[in-house]
Amino acid sequence: MGRPRQVLDEEILVAARACFIEHGASVSTETIAARLGVSGPALLKRFGTKRELLKAAFSIGQAPPWLPMVEEGPDERELTVQLREIAEAIDTFFRRMVPAFAVLREAGLTPEELRGNDKQGAAPARAFLSMAGWFRRAQEQGRLRGGDPSVMASLFLAGLQYRHFLAHMTNESVPTEAEDPWVDRMVDTFWRGVAPEAGHGKRSR
Repeated sequence: MGRPRQVLDEEILVAARACFIEHGASVSTETIAARLGVSGPALLKRFGTKRELLKAAFSIGQAPPWLPMVEEGPDERELTVQLREIAEAIDTFFRRMVPAFAVLREAGLTPEELRGNDKQGAAPARAFLSMAGWFRRAQEQGRLRGGDPSVMASLFLAGLQYRHFLAHMTNESVPTEAEDPWVDRMVDTFWRGVAPEAGHGKRSR
């Protein structure tokens, strides 16, 4: 008799995400395990409960992976280059997370579970404040025109998020950037509204 197949945690999480999105929060652990070629008990031994597996699969209660990039910037490079990098990272995040929202609602996750153990605050609020802080620091460096950095953050995040929500609600797919360079066009349009006015500011990079 052969040895049981060994699977990595990331393999489990990828399979679990796919099964939860395809079948909903009520999908059985046996269905997820079958996709991986392991047993249901072996799956739960790794993550404890199906609820914990769901939370791990969608990184619930964790700060989004693009947050450090925002909290550490802006750096000395062109702002448009940095905005594109941030936009691409956020777009990738929403591309994965928006289809999961219906699953999370169905699972009935509590506010405490959604907040997680992040001592710096709930992930969505922290993400918004960090994005607003990025724009404020760019203004202080003389690299953006005046205006409310919170409004800039709201417009930037909403612009990246909305198309994924719309596609989810209409059951349409969102083209990849290779198929349709939407993120580039969005950043270019956004930049026209926040770029420093000619002759103003310490620098316009």
